[in-house]
Amino acid sequence: MRDELHQITERGAQLVVVGNGKPHQAKAFIKDEKLTFPVYVDPELEAYKLAGLKRGVASTFKLSSLGNAFRATKSGHRQTGLKGDPWQQGGVFVVRQPDQDVSFAYVSETSGDHPSIESIIEGLSN
Repeated sequence: MRDELHQITERGAQLVVVGNGKPHQAKAFIKDEKLTFPVYVDPELEAYKLAGLKRGVASTFKLSSLGNAFRATKSGHRQTGLKGDPWQQGGVFVVRQPDQDVSFAYVSETSGDHPSIESIIEGLSN
């Protein structure tokens, strides 16, 4: 998403990441990845639960997650260690201010399952 950040900010939107690790892990992540957007943590997974995001061994080890891992490795991404809850899947949401309407929601089915930047941009345009 970092490479497409300009497509988000050009539309007047802001990217915010919510991770499930601890604050010191988020600080290291921001530094290591040279991030310029806010990163928050939710180690108790409350936001994940409220958003209806998937969690469990089955969603982590689906066959498609192997393909996602291969694709990520081929693109130069490497997992450097376990941080946060390994069983928690993520998602992407476009939340409109000030009324808090969700104009786009994507719940990841398995590890490495992400929406296309085109679908996110469409959610920003709605």
